[in-house]
Amino acid sequence: MAVIVLYKIKLHDSASFKSLSASLKPGNSRLELLVYDNSPEYNTGEEPDDQKKWNVTYHADPENSGVSKAYNIAADLAEKKGKSWLLLLDQDTNFPADTFPAYEAAINNFPGEKLFVPVMLTSLNEIISPGKFKWMRGFYAKAMKPGINNLHGYSTINCGMCIALGAFNENNGYNELIKLDFSDHDFIRRFKKNITTSFVVIELKVRHNLSTSEKVTFNQDRVRFKYYLDGSGHFSQSPGDSVLLNMHAFLRALKLTVAHKNLFFLKSAVKHIFD
Repeated sequence: MAVIVLYKIKLHDSASFKSLSASLKPGNSRLELLVYDNSPEYNTGEEPDDQKKWNVTYHADPENSGVSKAYNIAADLAEKKGKSWLLLLDQDTNFPADTFPAYEAAINNFPGEKLFVPVMLTSLNEIISPGKFKWMRGFYAKAMKPGINNLHGYSTINCGMCIALGAFNENNGYNELIKLDFSDHDFIRRFKKNITTSFVVIELKVRHNLSTSEKVTFNQDRVRFKYYLDGSGHFSQSPGDSVLLNMHAFLRALKLTVAHKNLFFLKSAVKHIFD
């Protein structure tokens, strides 16, 4: 079962949905899909253009509860439908035509593994997922070899993660206090502790529109920075974590202040650090 989280976009305009629709071959069993719409003025649950490929359940959340709640609701629905695997998606990732055969082959080749991820690239071919994770922040990886890898020192981005449903539930799902930023790192940190440190990199390359590398408006950055601060606060588990996360927040605030010539970000960071 797959879950795609939308925000202020229609399903058929989503890069993830359009590219995955092209990967589904007509005549095969339809894929179960939960469309979780976080838009304040949500859509009406329109049917996909090709209903032969998808079995859609639409969930409207105009309160914008975040991706963590969306993924947890998807896991509950997947269990009710008797599914074994959950594929997490965002709205703006481009998947190649061989996506579903690649996932199927990887799961068949490594039947004991619980977590499968593609190699996610930026527009500049930088590997953002799986990526190195140290000092409480992510870094681009130089290379990732297909097959079984070790999560020690690494993390992955939500989109593209295919997780065994039993392992998802055993890991207590996603932390719904973390609505967006750090939700994936929090899940992976607990996954390494509670489930296993091994995961499989699929022979599959996808391209993601990374918000920090795309030109966005002041209002978009303002909203996203609030999620970043909130997420970092709930992600921290120790004074040492807090020091590192607050340092990263302050540096990000400086960068955004220069980019937008607006002190909002610095003021928000200082308030977050000293509150």
